[in-house]
Amino acid sequence: MWAAALSVTPTEKSLGHVPSGELSSVPFQIPRATHCKALCSEYETMTTTPKIKSPVSGPGLPRLLQMLMGILLMVCTSVPGATSAPDPKIANVKALDRLHAVLFTSYDNDVQPRFQGAPTNVSLGMVVTYIDIDELNGKLTTHCWLNLRWRDEERVWQPSEYDNITEITLRSSEVWTPQITLFNGDEGGLMADTQVTLSHDGHFRRMPPALYTAYCELNMLNWPHDKQSCKLKVGSWGLKVVLPENGTAVGESLDHDDLVQSPEWEIVDSQAQFVSQDYYGYMEYTLTAQRRSSMYTAVIYTPASCIVILALSAFWLPPHMGGEKIMINGLLIIVIAAFLMYFAQLLPVLSNNTPLVVIFYSTSLLYLSVSTIVEVLVLYLATAKHKRRLPEALRKLLHGNLGTWLLLSLFSTTGESQAEKNKEMDEHLYEDADEQDASSPLGINPAEVPGAKANQFDWALLATAVDRICFLAFSLAFFILAIRCSV
Repeated sequence: MWAAALSVTPTEKSLGHVPSGELSSVPFQIPRATHCKALCSEYETMTTTPKIKSPVSGPGLPRLLQMLMGILLMVCTSVPGATSAPDPKIANVKALDRLHAVLFTSYDNDVQPRFQGAPTNVSLGMVVTYIDIDELNGKLTTHCWLNLRWRDEERVWQPSEYDNITEITLRSSEVWTPQITLFNGDEGGLMADTQVTLSHDGHFRRMPPALYTAYCELNMLNWPHDKQSCKLKVGSWGLKVVLPENGTAVGESLDHDDLVQSPEWEIVDSQAQFVSQDYYGYMEYTLTAQRRSSMYTAVIYTPASCIVILALSAFWLPPHMGGEKIMINGLLIIVIAAFLMYFAQLLPVLSNNTPLVVIFYSTSLLYLSVSTIVEVLVLYLATAKHKRRLPEALRKLLHGNLGTWLLLSLFSTTGESQAEKNKEMDEHLYEDADEQDASSPLGINPAEVPGAKANQFDWALLATAVDRICFLAFSLAFFILAIRCSV
């Protein structure tokens, strides 16, 4: 060992023959750190042993060796790595293990902690990140983060006694955690298993992500501009008191500022309140969502407007074109029936609160059916071979103020010019006016009766008047229906 620590040129035996004044010329090297530890240990043995048997001869040599060992000890203390300092990481781990042992040696994770002599209260907050509503099944799906806090008066420590450790992280299986569940949903919801943080003042905190599917009573009356209010009843069967947690970003128990926007729904209002029952309590979160209905404007309202316009424009066709009118109404009826089938596939079958849009389309179907019946009657009035004269009072109305209001004055000319102007309207009528028999059972005086073409013209004028009156009536009916079904 000495030969490894000191590079001495002469041998140890010849060292005794070297004069004391020449010892300073003996060359040596600074020992390495590993050798310094051994030298220090041997030096302590030499100084503490009362009798040392020197391996060399010569007077005063043990004293000289002690002086050399003292110098070497001073050099060793200055060599890096010769002395070992405690690793701060190792010290922290030891302090953490010691703290964990102190806190949880006699801890039972099946027993609810106590605070101030009573079972601790649990604070519950929720941060909503995404929602979706299933109209057919009447369910609200919510993706959220829960914020759970509780306190244990026995799980406290002084950070100065444990290397200033103020917070530790624990597995959820190591400590008692409240069993949070959804009361009004499928299977109580899903909650991830996350870690729990414990601060030095005894506060526990856990923030697990959760997925809840709650039953929701939908009101589809104003669909597709509807607002749906759904409730989430979140709590624990074993807790009678659940306090609202105000530690969210906005200082409220329910926060949705970080909401990932749904393509169809937007949260417009939210509320939270505690509800206490006999043996349990829960937080009731109320979410009000507004449907984004910009797409439905093009899909539903534009076709509805076109249906109304086409249905009303059919009344302005000439009365003898009843076949075309009936065909237009038939096509509109088919379109409305297709929309009603679409609504039946898209919307739930509700016992009440039928959507106003569905009421509009179904009522329009009824209006078109009545309009088709009216067009059949108009076609009969305009094209049938009438032998009976139109009542004089009705004829005067058609050629008077009523005809002016119904825009019939363009057709109310007399004489030969009248027959020429209405030649198109009379193409389905009798062409032989001389076949009128004076001895008709109607008992009409031939001298006072107009010609057959004029008589047919009066009936066609009546058919046109019926069309104009039905146009006004159906316009008013569609207007009232639109106001009634407006959302």
